[in-house]
Amino acid sequence: MEAVVFDGRITVKDIVGIARFHAKAAFSEEYETRVNRCRAHVDRFGREEKAIYGLTTGLGDNWKKFIPEEGRTVIQRNHIYAHTCAVGEAIPEECVRAMMAVMLAHFGVGHAGIRLETLALLRDMLNAGITPRVPGHGSVGYLTLEGHIGMVLIGEGRAWYQGELLDGGEALKRAGLEPVTLSSKEGLTLLSGTTSVTAFGALAMYDAETLCLTADIAGSFSLEVLKGTLMAMDQRIMDARPHPDQINTAANIRAILGDSPILARFQGHRVQDALSIRCMPQLHGAVKKTVKDGLETMAIELNSSVDNPLIFEEGEDAVALMGCNADGSYVGLACDALTIAITDLCKMSNSRIDRMLNHLVSELPAFLNKNADFNNGLMMIQYAAAGLQGELRILSHPAVVDNLTTCANQEDYISMGYNAAKKAYDAMHLAKYILASELICDGQALDCHDDPACSKATGAVYRLLRTQVPEMNADTALEPYMEAVAAQIIDRRYIQAVEGETGGLRF
Repeated sequence: MEAVVFDGRITVKDIVGIARFHAKAAFSEEYETRVNRCRAHVDRFGREEKAIYGLTTGLGDNWKKFIPEEGRTVIQRNHIYAHTCAVGEAIPEECVRAMMAVMLAHFGVGHAGIRLETLALLRDMLNAGITPRVPGHGSVGYLTLEGHIGMVLIGEGRAWYQGELLDGGEALKRAGLEPVTLSSKEGLTLLSGTTSVTAFGALAMYDAETLCLTADIAGSFSLEVLKGTLMAMDQRIMDARPHPDQINTAANIRAILGDSPILARFQGHRVQDALSIRCMPQLHGAVKKTVKDGLETMAIELNSSVDNPLIFEEGEDAVALMGCNADGSYVGLACDALTIAITDLCKMSNSRIDRMLNHLVSELPAFLNKNADFNNGLMMIQYAAAGLQGELRILSHPAVVDNLTTCANQEDYISMGYNAAKKAYDAMHLAKYILASELICDGQALDCHDDPACSKATGAVYRLLRTQVPEMNADTALEPYMEAVAAQIIDRRYIQAVEGETGGLRF
């Protein structure tokens, strides 16, 4: 993958490219100029001994305490120490890398005042594959997870390098890098902002787009094997309620199934289909709108300054303004809505799975079982999908409505955006298995047809599925197949297979 150049306009795909696909990070000349200009003002503020929060003063309730110049490197290091209190199991590598990439995006906008050499070390750690160990619990929306990344920057903490968990200083040494000594404001900058909220949210929203289009594909395949009708996808019905995402979903389904011999053969078989079949444009469309709204929020958030205070030039001079762009409500609310939406998407997928396995409505063998004497068929795959749906329902409870007072009442409101973003990330992980279960049932259902000739697009899906999942004539362990298909989903393999036949699907 091409290098991601930080130049003031970073996208969700850029963050995912660095985090998941290990694209290299690079700085543009304009990026470096912005960072250096802002840092020069911070250095001048320090020499002038102006009272500026976190730069010449303490944090939180210590905002009234002035820090002399000789103590500012000590207090910045102490900020990192004090905030390194996330606990529990480590978050996935891609989440740490996403946090580091988000830091580069946020701090390079030109208002944070961090030094270029500190950002360069963060970049070089990404490019060398150094991943700080970051525990996943104990954040109200910022501060604690970020401290564990800061520890490695100063040569402490723990980090993975070339598959080995090392002391942070040793990881840097093996990669030929040197730790930094944090200067005025840098410890605060590394800890503050919406780093973890934005990082988890970006990964979740990227996967949500993948899941939405995969749901169109799996749902279309289910419609076909259940001998459904495309009547409910008619453009005239869509025009009568012209939500763009509803229109686009119906267009996707028509494109996937327009040449289906099964649908042609069973035309008029039913007056209308069940809601999980005929209501796909309406529900899938509503989910896509939520995802797109979240992506719009993320596009702004990724290219924003979220530190406190922020530095603004005023002619040759500059001013430090204390505010709260570090609040995580925008992304937190978007992530809470995203989890609800994906749970709704999977609710319908579960209903389609049930229809395929229930011989009373499917007109297919019970549980798609081709040898019922001693076998269960795919009965239990629905149990697993139902259990996953139950977990999604729990995750769907909103996080941002929670509040606790922190910091001796200086922070009497907190966004809880991190919990919302982490839930959204976890929800995408669960949702992929439900859609994988539907695709596995789709393939088995097609094998149960006397004439399995299907549309070109679903044929491509079937062939891809069969690279990982055989036609099942007897019971077998299903977990390896579910994992394999889920991995194909997240890699966008089913989307690519269909688009090879239909052209680009609409999102």
